[in-house]
Amino acid sequence: MTRTADELALLADEMFSDDLARELKIRIAEARRAGTPSEPGPGDLHPKGIATGYLGNELYERLGVGSFSGRLVVEWNGFDFENERPTFIFRPDPAAPLRYTTSSGRVFEPRLMDTDGGTIPLILHGIKKFSPWGYAPAYVIHDWLFVAHKCGVTPDNDVSFAQSADILGEAIKTLMVAGHADYDGTTKVFPKAEDTLYLIHLAVGSSIAKRMWDDTGNVVCR
Repeated sequence: MTRTADELALLADEMFSDDLARELKIRIAEARRAGTPSEPGPGDLHPKGIATGYLGNELYERLGVGSFSGRLVVEWNGFDFENERPTFIFRPDPAAPLRYTTSSGRVFEPRLMDTDGGTIPLILHGIKKFSPWGYAPAYVIHDWLFVAHKCGVTPDNDVSFAQSADILGEAIKTLMVAGHADYDGTTKVFPKAEDTLYLIHLAVGSSIAKRMWDDTGNVVCR
């Protein structure tokens, strides 16, 4: 099911820290006001009118589906006492490097970098009811876009901030549609969750995330 705008606002309070949830609720209200009034008819399982509040479905339908390949390997790298969280290093597997191919055919292959899953850049830090590793392959791709941007790693440093949010959104949808192979080679398809995807997409496109994107000093270039 997808939630109305009012229900999404309540979910934002459950998922995110107070400051981030406050901004997301403002953006949800703005998106609803910008829509064309349209009530779903009887039996309509895919309401299209944004003003009805079904924003999660709207985004889900807009995003394409790409594909993942390779293995995701991380190494524990101690504890960040200032931010109260463990830190990890993403280490590319030489035999099967993690790759994400977008729906348009562009391939992203992350290199050695620091990662905290869904807490880099600290946009999901403070999340209340969602694992920072829940969509790990998608988060690592998004982490890489921030690192490539800040460290000037070609060719991936040409991705804009807005594009980075869309790429993460598409990568999460890809996990919900096509899945990703686990260590034993079994493809695991994630449950369809349009509302979770919508709120994460809003979060990584927020002004808080933009400040992290612009802060080129807050990165380790390896």
